[in-house]
Amino acid sequence: MTTQTLLKCYSYDTIDFFPEKHLLIWKDHTQTLLTREESRLLEVLCLFAGEVIGADSLYRKTFTSLDAFEETSDHNYDLNLLLVSLTGKLQCNGVMAISIHVVPHYGFRVPLPTKTSRRLPFTTRPCPNATPSKKSHCYLIKHGLSMW
Repeated sequence: MTTQTLLKCYSYDTIDFFPEKHLLIWKDHTQTLLTREESRLLEVLCLFAGEVIGADSLYRKTFTSLDAFEETSDHNYDLNLLLVSLTGKLQCNGVMAISIHVVPHYGFRVPLPTKTSRRLPFTTRPCPNATPSKKSHCYLIKHGLSMW
C-alpha cells in the first residue's frame, strides 16, 4: 500500500513551484530541478510574497537551520550568487516566470502567487487512445470470532 502526500505548491501564471521536491514544473510539463539552497531561497521569498524582505532577514530565514541534522551551521552562502543562479532557472524565452524584484538598499520582493495549495506534483492522465482495462473484482471477506 502506498500513501500519497500532498505537497505545498506556489502556482504562478507559467510555473508551479514545489519546495519539498526542489522542483519547478512549467505549464508545458517540463521540469527544472533546483538545488536545496535555491529551493529554500525561493520558498522564503514565496512565503513573504508581496512584501519586501530585507537582505539580512532573507539570509537568516533561508540559511539558519537549513538542515536540522547538521552539527554545524557555519556555512557561508553568497546570496547574490544564489540569486543569479535562481533567476537563470526562472527564465523562459527571456521572461521571468517568477520575477524577483530588487529594492535598492533594502531587499527583495516577489509577486503574490496566483494560487497557493497542497497537491500532488504529478497528475497522470490516461492516454486518449488507451483501451479501458478489465475491471478488477473486489472480494469482501468477513472474519468473525465465535464464542464456544
